[in-house]
Amino acid sequence: MKPFRLLVAGLVHDHVWRFLPQFAAIPGVRIVGGADPNRPLRDKLRDEFGVAALFEQPRGMFREVEADAVLVCASNAGSVPLVEAAAARGLHAMVEKPMAATAEGARRMFRASRRHGTRLMVNWPTAWDPAVTRALELVQAGDIGHVFHARIHMAHQGPREAGCTPYFWKWLYDPRENGAGALVDYCGYGAAVMAALWGRPKEVLGVARRLAKPGLRVDDNALVVGLWPRRTALAQASWTQNPDFHEMLLLGTEGTLETVRGKLVRTHTRPEDFSHWGGERLNRREIRLPRLPAGRRNGPEHFVHSLRTGRPFLKLCSAETGLAAQEILSAALRSERSGRRVRP
Repeated sequence: MKPFRLLVAGLVHDHVWRFLPQFAAIPGVRIVGGADPNRPLRDKLRDEFGVAALFEQPRGMFREVEADAVLVCASNAGSVPLVEAAAARGLHAMVEKPMAATAEGARRMFRASRRHGTRLMVNWPTAWDPAVTRALELVQAGDIGHVFHARIHMAHQGPREAGCTPYFWKWLYDPRENGAGALVDYCGYGAAVMAALWGRPKEVLGVARRLAKPGLRVDDNALVVGLWPRRTALAQASWTQNPDFHEMLLLGTEGTLETVRGKLVRTHTRPEDFSHWGGERLNRREIRLPRLPAGRRNGPEHFVHSLRTGRPFLKLCSAETGLAAQEILSAALRSERSGRRVRP
C-alpha cells in the first residue's frame, strides 16, 4: 500500500489528540511533520507520536516536508491561512469543525481549495454517531414524511468546565479567534445539518447572549433559527447547561425521530389515533443501529479512505456544506446585532 504522508498544522484544538491515534491506526499512514508556535505541544507530538520534523510556523513545514495531506487543528480564524497555504502546496486538508470563524474566512478556504485542485473536508463529530447518521438517512428517505421542524440541541457546562486545556479554551473565549462563543462552537452542528439536508434557509434569526457567565467576552447561550417556506429548524447551544445534552429532534408529518443518549427512537400514531388519548397509542420504538462501515467510523478514517478511493466526502463533511453552515452562523450574528431576520 502506498504510504499516506500526513502533516499536522496547529495543535491548539484539543481534538487533535483524539485524531492522531486514529490516523496512526490506519495502515500506511505516517505522520511526517507538525507545526505549532507552542513548544510544549510540539514536544508532546514528538514524544507521543515520534514526529521528528517539528516547526514553529507551518509555512516552513509545507516547504520542507513532502506530504499528501494536512490535518488542521488551529483556532477557527487561524485555520483559514493554513488551509490556503496548504492548498497552494497541493495538500488536501481536513479541518476540525466549524470551517472557520466567519463566512468570509470559509469562502477564502473554499476558493483556495478549488483554485489549486485540492480537497477539503470539515470534520463534524456527529457524522460518526450511528444514531445521527441513521436519523439523517431516514429523513432523506422520507421515512417520517415532510419534515417541517428540526431541533439540534448541543450543550455542556462550558469549555473550561468540560476539561479543555488552556491552549483550547483561551481561543474559544476570544471573539476574533472563535468567531463568537457558543453560537459558533455549538450552533454550528445544527447549521451543518440544515445545510446538508435542505441547503441554505431563506432567512435566519439569531440570538447570542451571556445568560449565566457575565465575565465572558462571548455568548454562553445561543439560538439560530433557519426559515424556509414550509420548514423551520432550530440550532440551540449552551455553555452553561448541566448536565451535557447533545440530541436531535426531527418532526415529520408521518412521525418523529429523536436521538436519546446514543439511541434513535421513532414515534408515530396510526391515522385513526390521537396521541393525547394515551401513551400506549404512540407506537414508540427504538430503531436498530447498524455498525458504521469501514471508511465511515471516524473522521481520519473517512478522510484517508475518500482520498485513496477518489470517492466524495460525506455531504455533511463536504466543503460546500461547511461553507453553507458558516454563512448561516454569520447571518445569525448579523441578525443578533440588527434584531431582524436576515438572508444568509
